[in-house]
Amino acid sequence: MDFSIFKKTHDSLAENNRIYLWVIVALVVVILMQQWSLVTERTRVVLQPPYLDKAVKIGYASADADYYESWGLFVAELVGNLTPGDAGYVAKNLGKLFDSGDYQIVKGKVLASAAAERADQANFYFQAKKTIWQPVNHTVFVYGILSQINNDGVTVSKVHYTFSMGVHIEAGRPVLDNFDAYEGEPHTIKWLINEGKSGEEKS
Repeated sequence: MDFSIFKKTHDSLAENNRIYLWVIVALVVVILMQQWSLVTERTRVVLQPPYLDKAVKIGYASADADYYESWGLFVAELVGNLTPGDAGYVAKNLGKLFDSGDYQIVKGKVLASAAAERADQANFYFQAKKTIWQPVNHTVFVYGILSQINNDGVTVSKVHYTFSMGVHIEAGRPVLDNFDAYEGEPHTIKWLINEGKSGEEKS
């Protein structure tokens, strides 16, 4: 009996088995990688401000300037056009944007503003004129005209006004802090430098 035929067949089967084994190992590795990708995949929710009407790039930790400015404008319009009746609603919704520490400060300012309006029997109306994004410290400035209008529809006062706030991106979502509101032009770094020079010249 010629056993060489069986030896060749056995060697051929062994070779095929080795190939199949490597294919199986490769498939197992691919499946495990896919499973790991699914398990560790982060669900990403991107919030879009109402005033943003064009495509922008938004990452997990950064975004285009237009995105930051739009959130600043949204908050400024919300707070600047506050009425006593919607103060609670505005304060509640701002809590979804500001971090926990700053939210209590913002909430206090909103409720205080509403109380002042109620006492004066007048409402505020803010008309934004310009938005500025200052990337060095992640601050948005919204500059415009703040008017106070009484119940008869008469403008009682009109002043240049600025809202400023920090805007950061965390896991693709905007987080706001350092909210401030004041009369006059935006207190940007350039403005602060010019004011410092002006003070030195006067002294």
